[in-house]
Amino acid sequence: MTLGRKYLNCSGNAGDARKVYASQSKAGTLSGCSSSISLSDMIEPPDYEEVCDRLMGERDPLAYPASDIELLTVPRRIRTRGHVLPQEDLMKAPMFVRDCISCYTSDYTVVEYKYRTHSGSASGRERLAERLEKLLAAPLQHYEIDAEHSTSMEELASQAQFSESQPSSGRQSVASISSSSSCNETLTPRGSWASLDLRSSSSDPLLPDVFEKKPPDQVDATNEAKRKDFCLFGASDANFALENRQADLLGLYAPYLDEEEAVERRLAAEMPCELMGHRIMVQCHQVKLELDVEPLFASMALYDAKEKKKLSENFYFNLNSECTRQMLSTHIPHADLSTLSRSAVFDILNPSPDVFLVVRVEKVLQGDVNECVEPYIKDDKNREKVRAGAQAACSRLGRYRMPLAWSAVSLLNILSGSNSLERDAQPQDPPASTSNTNSLDRKASSSSLEQLRRRAGEVGGSLTRKGSIERRATATPHADDVVTHLDNFKPIVITVTSFFKQETDKLRDEDLYKFLAEIKRPSSAPKKLKCIPGTLKIEVSPCPDEIKNGLTPELAKLAPFSEENVRPCKEILPFPLVAPALPHVQYRNLLFLNVRELNLSAYASRTASARNITVRVQLMAGEEQSAALPAIFGRSSCPEFSTEAYTTVLYHNKNPSLYDEIKLKLPADLGDQHHLLFTFLHVSCQRKPVAPEQEKSVETTLGYSWLPLCRNGKLTCGEFNLPVMQEEPPANYSYIFPEVLLPGTRWIDNHKPIFNITLDAYTTVHPQDGYIERFVMACEAVQEGNIPPRIGLANMETELRASISELPTANVEALARYLPVVADKLLQLLVAPPALAGVTLNIAQDVFTCLAHLFTDITNMNDGATCDAHGRSGLITSYIQYQCRIPRPSLSDRDIGLPLPPSVLMDGSCKILHEELALQWVVASGATRDLAMQNSWALFELMIKSMVEYLYWSGAHEAPRKARFPDQFTDDLSTLVNNVTAEIISKYGKNSRLTQSLNNSLAFFLFDLLSIVDRGYVFNLVRGYHKQMCAKIASLPDAVPLVHYKLSFLRIICSHEHYVSLCLPGGAPGAVSPAPSARSGGSEDGRRKAVSLSGEYRSRHYLAGLLLADLTAALELQSPVLQCAAVNAVLSLLTAHDADPRLSQPDVKARVAALYMPLLGIVMDAQPQLYRGFDSGKETLQLDGEMSQFGSMYAPPSPEDFKQNGRPPFNSETSRNLLMCLVWLLKWSDRGALAAAVAELPPARLHCLLALIDLCFKCQEYKGRKEILKCAQQNVRKTTDIKAKLEDVILGQGSARSDFIMRRKGGSSGRGGAGRDRWRKEWVRGASRSRPASPARPQPALSAALAAEVALTLLHAIETIVQSCSGLEGGQQACSGALAVLLRALQRNQSATVLQHMFASVRALILKLGWSWCSEEAGPGTCRVLLRHCAALCASTRAHAAAALYALMRHHYHLGNNFSRVKMQVTMSLSSLVGTSTTFSEESLRRALKTVLMYAEHDQDLQDTNFPEQVKDLVFNLHMILSDTVKMKEFQEDPEMLLDLMHRIARGYQHSPDLRLTWLSNMAQKHMERSNHLEAGMCLVHGAALVAEQLRSGGRGAALLQRVTHNALDESCADPLHHHLTANELQALLEHAAGELMTAGMYETVNEVYKVLIPIAEDNRDYKKLANIHGKLNEAFTRIEQLHGKRIFGTYFRVSFYGARFGDLDGEEFVYKEHALTKLPEIFSRLENFYGQRFGAENVVIIKDSNVVDVSSLEPDKAYIQITYVEPYFEPHELRTRLTHYERNYNIKRFMYATPFTAGGRAHGELGEQCKRKTLLTTAHHFPYVKTRIQVVQRTQIILTPIEVAIEDIQKKIHELAAATSQEPPDPKMLQMVLQGCIGTTVNQGPLELAQVFLAPVVEGAQPPTRLTNKLRLAFKDFSKKCHDALRKNKNLISSEQREYQRELERNFQRFTDRLAPLIHATPSHVAHLTNGMSKVDYKLQA
Repeated sequence: MTLGRKYLNCSGNAGDARKVYASQSKAGTLSGCSSSISLSDMIEPPDYEEVCDRLMGERDPLAYPASDIELLTVPRRIRTRGHVLPQEDLMKAPMFVRDCISCYTSDYTVVEYKYRTHSGSASGRERLAERLEKLLAAPLQHYEIDAEHSTSMEELASQAQFSESQPSSGRQSVASISSSSSCNETLTPRGSWASLDLRSSSSDPLLPDVFEKKPPDQVDATNEAKRKDFCLFGASDANFALENRQADLLGLYAPYLDEEEAVERRLAAEMPCELMGHRIMVQCHQVKLELDVEPLFASMALYDAKEKKKLSENFYFNLNSECTRQMLSTHIPHADLSTLSRSAVFDILNPSPDVFLVVRVEKVLQGDVNECVEPYIKDDKNREKVRAGAQAACSRLGRYRMPLAWSAVSLLNILSGSNSLERDAQPQDPPASTSNTNSLDRKASSSSLEQLRRRAGEVGGSLTRKGSIERRATATPHADDVVTHLDNFKPIVITVTSFFKQETDKLRDEDLYKFLAEIKRPSSAPKKLKCIPGTLKIEVSPCPDEIKNGLTPELAKLAPFSEENVRPCKEILPFPLVAPALPHVQYRNLLFLNVRELNLSAYASRTASARNITVRVQLMAGEEQSAALPAIFGRSSCPEFSTEAYTTVLYHNKNPSLYDEIKLKLPADLGDQHHLLFTFLHVSCQRKPVAPEQEKSVETTLGYSWLPLCRNGKLTCGEFNLPVMQEEPPANYSYIFPEVLLPGTRWIDNHKPIFNITLDAYTTVHPQDGYIERFVMACEAVQEGNIPPRIGLANMETELRASISELPTANVEALARYLPVVADKLLQLLVAPPALAGVTLNIAQDVFTCLAHLFTDITNMNDGATCDAHGRSGLITSYIQYQCRIPRPSLSDRDIGLPLPPSVLMDGSCKILHEELALQWVVASGATRDLAMQNSWALFELMIKSMVEYLYWSGAHEAPRKARFPDQFTDDLSTLVNNVTAEIISKYGKNSRLTQSLNNSLAFFLFDLLSIVDRGYVFNLVRGYHKQMCAKIASLPDAVPLVHYKLSFLRIICSHEHYVSLCLPGGAPGAVSPAPSARSGGSEDGRRKAVSLSGEYRSRHYLAGLLLADLTAALELQSPVLQCAAVNAVLSLLTAHDADPRLSQPDVKARVAALYMPLLGIVMDAQPQLYRGFDSGKETLQLDGEMSQFGSMYAPPSPEDFKQNGRPPFNSETSRNLLMCLVWLLKWSDRGALAAAVAELPPARLHCLLALIDLCFKCQEYKGRKEILKCAQQNVRKTTDIKAKLEDVILGQGSARSDFIMRRKGGSSGRGGAGRDRWRKEWVRGASRSRPASPARPQPALSAALAAEVALTLLHAIETIVQSCSGLEGGQQACSGALAVLLRALQRNQSATVLQHMFASVRALILKLGWSWCSEEAGPGTCRVLLRHCAALCASTRAHAAAALYALMRHHYHLGNNFSRVKMQVTMSLSSLVGTSTTFSEESLRRALKTVLMYAEHDQDLQDTNFPEQVKDLVFNLHMILSDTVKMKEFQEDPEMLLDLMHRIARGYQHSPDLRLTWLSNMAQKHMERSNHLEAGMCLVHGAALVAEQLRSGGRGAALLQRVTHNALDESCADPLHHHLTANELQALLEHAAGELMTAGMYETVNEVYKVLIPIAEDNRDYKKLANIHGKLNEAFTRIEQLHGKRIFGTYFRVSFYGARFGDLDGEEFVYKEHALTKLPEIFSRLENFYGQRFGAENVVIIKDSNVVDVSSLEPDKAYIQITYVEPYFEPHELRTRLTHYERNYNIKRFMYATPFTAGGRAHGELGEQCKRKTLLTTAHHFPYVKTRIQVVQRTQIILTPIEVAIEDIQKKIHELAAATSQEPPDPKMLQMVLQGCIGTTVNQGPLELAQVFLAPVVEGAQPPTRLTNKLRLAFKDFSKKCHDALRKNKNLISSEQREYQRELERNFQRFTDRLAPLIHATPSHVAHLTNGMSKVDYKLQA
């Protein structure tokens, strides 16, 4: 489990461990730790050696094997045909060289633990991967959640067939499936039901055993057999039988556990082997210039341009033709095969984008390079002349070379070329003309360097981060990218078409790096280099694992090597930037001499000039010329070794800078006489025309210099500046350095250093470290007796002690390289101390200290880069396991056997290593003791190795364990274990890194001892440790780290491969039990004891007892970290059991499971603390809500509970892991033992066990592929930070584990990270295993298999519980509980296979339970679960669910001869299911219904009853509901239509209150999802009205809620059928409704709702509720007051639909209620987009006017929507009662919209002809309603004449003026705006214009006065008065700056009244003619 998840429930900060633990959450301290001591203090472990044979016979599969250790001699792995050895006589070589060679050639002595692979400590990544592979090979589990609902039924049927063979229904028809799909193609769903006729549908196959009558026991037995041996779904043929159940349960779960948590994992040491980097093979195909007239000599090497370092030695090759080779025949007598190589393997240890392969070309010395190059650059016509000159030079100067040309190929060139598309066509063919991508074409021009650089840029910059083919990225590739490509690039042929001329003044490496940098990164002014036309063609490929005919850098032959005459392939020695700190594994002794500079400018001689200078180099073993050694490696096409080498010659250059590299083989017996001799020569190039016999020698000697190679046994290396002597050196010169000015000698330039060279040694026998050399010399002096005179015998002991004590101060990387040799030497000194003058030296403590110090330094080297999670250095573990050669006393054959003769034991010449180590460690003190404790792991492992070797060389391995080791040694061991335990206890708070390492290494030591010594003795050591730890823990208030250490310790011990045998499991065949009661499963009493952690149990099963006791104690503590650690310890152990093939047999596994029986009680005790929030989102809604009818399986504990018992809940990970342990126990426990244990449980504990099983189902539920992949991504991101914190908590800062984990994450541990950049992890052999990449989180397939296996296991457990309790007193209750658990499980995602078995169990339980299952609580839930699975896509699931449903009906009919209750419950369940579930398949449900029908028809037993008819009625009724649902599905995206359908279905259930309530509740849910809180509230009010009607509440029924909504009377029902609805339901619905209405802002309605609720609460004397109600009312009334004048309500629109595309809606007219402030364009857009998506945007037309639509003029294939804004309409008498804004927006059903028109047909005209049509719409129900749209049922039109329009306009203005004038507080701005619109208007159609048009003709007598003109006249009078009042009010409100504005308004008003006065003056004729306006009937019409 990840550390982050462990830490979720405990707070803390990084830092001191104790502080952190103290500051954990309040419940995070460790009170009550003493409980752990009481559990572990009293128990005495068994004397294992005494009892094991008695309790477990030899043939017992669980018995401890007789021999499980073997001491093997493992041959050393070498790549060469034989060991690489020096040719010299080794007897003359120094002792250290002999020791090294002996170390490099001896085989390994290795301890093999035969069964260790089965141990939890050894389960490495390889085994995990193997296990996963096996698990993934299992057949896939199919889950409904993963099935796409579009999948056709045929596909699913083929995916998931039945495991049983079932007779198929005779009426099955596939045609009906295809016909059913047609319903989605029609746009008129009503017409589609015919195709879905149930009679023509297909059914699923029938299960034969539904009709069979079997006794319950037989049914159970059949089900169990099927579960144990099920055939996972596969093909339909019977042969397709797959293997049985998944045995590796925890293997499926293990990938979820965090490997970093597994403290018992101990990486096995890697066998030492040679270091390999990234190897590439280069084959040279062609090197030639265009003018091919002479031999050319090429060399290539790797260079790093950035680091300015050469990365490999030179590889010399030439590809000269036979005729050009003959030109040199006089100088080169023969060529050895090894020098004819044309292919090389380069080892790149430091890959980077700056690496180049540089090729240099030389030729025979001829003269000035510029002259020599001229013919090659220009097309020289005198080719023969050039050839003749070359021939002459070869014959005369063939021994000397001159530089000619060079070229370079970027490593990126090679890698990126491998990605090019052109390469794929011909991967093998080295093409003659390679594509430009791969060739670096260069024409002979001055700009060729720029071309090369550009090409290198093109190709070199081609490596993108992910290695894609896209190669335009300009970013510099990262070194890591180069690394990834180096091992898998495709072979590439690179052709270079020209070379750079070698400038003689730019030969140094520094100049080369500048050129390479220019090629890589172009600078502004690149150096111009001349180019020579020619061809270089090389092929580069990744090196194969096996090289044929390969040679090492020492020219040793690699295996396999054929003896045929084949050109070999050379391995080129790499020069790493930093030498890797790894132990050497083979002999190598090479020296590279680089000649850098020489300055002979000061040379003066009359006889010779010093211009064409070469240096002859020789390795001398004496001063005679004959002493020159053949130790210089030949180059190409020459002898393999030679005695001399010449440097290149620069013509006429007295001060040459050179690049020569000369490779030498150093002799093994290097002594003071060995030296390098340099002879400086002038070479005469120009041949003078004299006779041959008179011609002088070609060479003239100019001087000499030398360099001794060995002084005091130390090799000479480094950079040297040497003077040059002008004459031959004197005798004995080689013993002094040339820096010494010898008297009487002549030196060039006055003995100045004029010759610069460097010597680089690549040797594995010369440490080149002063401290190591001092130590080995002192050892040699003492051991071989040749004491140097400079030290003397008297000082020798002091010198030896000093060299030992100073050894750890040596360079740690040098120590690491020579670790095996140095450590062997120290062990030899420890057990066999040397003697001086006959007195044995007492240096044991010095050596022990040095050894511990050495281990410390190597472990800490490079910040622990070589260490694993336990801080164990890989170098030291490899040394101990493989390389270490432990000295042993010499034994004769007769000595072997125990006891050993005293002569051996008392033999002072050699002690026994483990005894000496134990003794020295026990007596050590101070710094030595501290060092030993720091490296306890290494010393312990060394002791174990020594003990095993001792067993074998002494023959003790055949003795009984108790007699193997002397008592003195075991006493020392006991003391040592006590000391180490005391050290852990004393320092745990100060140095957590040390104590953690100590604790783990002590545990591993005892773990290893169990395989070697008396096991009872080891148990006592474990007990001693436990006792000390528990005593300390009990004395501390907070000892979390110590408890954690104790858990880790035990976890390591228990990971032993024979842990089960060590626990002495019971039930062994034929074994004698010490006491009958202790035998697990022996007697009832014994079983009972086995279930509890009794003393007897813990004494026999000692380790298991300790583990479970620690688990119990940890679960009682309040530290989440410890709870987690304890549970994980058990889980990891069980996981190892599952992986162990020795335990694979079920009977064996059952005996193992018996060891863990107490776990059952432990988990039940912990049940209240278990975390229950797994996948809570879905849980609360769907499961716990629906299944509440079964009674809650577990009441969620409240915080108060935790306060009382002082225990917080576990975190989710701890709970999940603990539950997995329980699942494992239930899976493997013996059925009888489990049944007996269950039978003993009291009812409360039994209920607790069922609750645990339910929780197991819940926590291991399969979430679906998508969810798993999503969570995996999130978890990776989440857990990183918290994990680091927790590491600090448990381990303290900077622990070895945290360092290791940090490195695994790719970072260094913070200290000196930058300096280690070039120390690449690839250098650590075994890095791939010590820091593997974390494997991908488990695939969903594993999760699916796990969920299935867990479900089957739990199902089996449920069956066991039911069977064991069926005859007991509470059996019926147990069965009910089991059914409840089972039904809850069925609600979760289960695999198709599991569901078959679950339904079989459900059918069996229904038979057992009889009537009781069908209670009011349980029945509906059961029906709903079954129906949900009837709608499954998988055929087998559907068939089993249908069978269970039919069995339920049939059984019920048998019981009561009537199944009306089942009918009601099934109908209700289906309605509820289809109303809320969006995922089920109606086609599947239809098939299931048909299957039920088929069962009824085929049921012979009940054919003569009315049962089949009743089933048929029920099924057809269900089918009708389903059909409505299908239609609902069709309109899923159309919320209005969907709610119309739901409303219609609800109306259909008018006489079934339960179902109507269900549908109203579904509608409320839909409204809530869309935030339509008012409508949701109305649904709930309707529901309440329905309940009130049933109750006839207050004698009024639904009328009770009439004041809430006038629509409530819809719920009136004359004949109430059901009386089970109570006042509680009414209250609940009304309270919920009040909440929704409050949210909707309908505060007045809330008051009406509470008026109904208050009397109920008063009757119930529920004062708390009354207080709550009045509080809510107070809030509502306050809100009304606060929002007065600011409230806004819904907006209404009339929407009409026209066109056949709308189906049912064609021609319908609705009023839509939209959210407040919705504008007309918004609803336009919404409907247009919605229907546009449905019918196509081009087919939808929005009609934007409100005129009457002429349907005949519309296009038939288009969909038309007319939308008009409407307002609520009230008659004048209504307005008198509806005073508030709320009242005018509530309980409304009439709406109005107005349309302007003129008699001429236009919409607008002159004032005198402008008419208006008002349309009144009446809806079917009042708004607000349970829907947001209501159909229009009546439509009325009122037409207004022009004068009536005028009157309406003036009255509107009067109303506005009145409102603005009377507003309180007054609003000046509003008042001025209204005034401006009334009297400030300048437009034509202002009020004055209206008066002129309609009143002027009357005044003038042109028109008689009428009632309407009089009404208009009076309106104007009122208008004038209101304007006057408004002006007066405004005058009081304005400020001083607005006075002018006021005066302007007054002037306007005066002007207005003056002009209006004559028009509104009443004439006498007015009254007489008031009736004239009534005769205009033609203006009124009704629709």
